[in-house]
Amino acid sequence: MEENWENRKDHSIITAALIFLLLAIVFGLIVSRQIYIGKFILPFYLLVTGTFLFATSLETENNIGEWIASFSWTLNMFGLVLFYQYGTGDWESWVYAWTLIFPAGPGLGQLSYGAVKARKDPFERGKILVQIGFGLFFLIFIVFKLFFQ
Repeated sequence: MEENWENRKDHSIITAALIFLLLAIVFGLIVSRQIYIGKFILPFYLLVTGTFLFATSLETENNIGEWIASFSWTLNMFGLVLFYQYGTGDWESWVYAWTLIFPAGPGLGQLSYGAVKARKDPFERGKILVQIGFGLFFLIFIVFKLFFQ
């Protein structure tokens, strides 16, 4: 199935504005309700930083935006893995969870950057990295759970 990338629109300003609005609402709720995050403070700030950097990358017009988007999703995936591990105490999951941080994280960054900015090259590169990352995750997960549990 061939998509027409030339006719797609760039929705980066709307997406960045919505992300910044979401971050403002989250911080407003935390401050106004005096929510104590506790042990989840590191994953929370990794997610907030990654989300902020992704929104910033959408407003960058040269190739550095793609690099920033890749780094931001690496931070987001690291924060999500830490949320899972802090919540469950499953620290042994580092054996297979690292594939979500490195190959899949930058891949999700390039994939989402390409989709929002209507650019085919980063989208295709991101798709390949995401497939490699999640493929390695499931392969290592299955081997680890079958043979080393």
